[in-house]
Amino acid sequence: MPSRVLTTRVPPAVYDQLQALADRRGRSLAATAGDLLAAVVADGPDAVKAAQDGNLVTAVRALLEEVDAPAAVMHRELSLTLARAIERREPGYLAAVASLRRAVDAAESAQKVADLPPGSDPLLALLAGTGMF
Repeated sequence: MPSRVLTTRVPPAVYDQLQALADRRGRSLAATAGDLLAAVVADGPDAVKAAQDGNLVTAVRALLEEVDAPAAVMHRELSLTLARAIERREPGYLAAVASLRRAVDAAESAQKVADLPPGSDPLLALLAGTGMF
């Protein structure tokens, strides 16, 4: 089959996994990477997205799927970004754990405040923002 050359960079861990898979298959690294890329492209972009998100991102998405207030949505997206960084063990991922918890709390609090009826008691708004309501 005709083919074209593609050059890419991958993290060392991915390279090692590709090399191990190629060794198990008895094929070259290039042929194995080409087979995997062709399979992903054939499955479509939705398959790639699902494969990238792990349990933590799925849990954060489920926890915050109902938020629709603008401030809450901003914190939800920040939470998802932090969860992906933690799952991928990107630099600083351990510090991101605390930031993720704060971002999730902030999303939930922002939604509770937005859900209060107009003209609500300011004390109720304060309690909703702290999670005590």
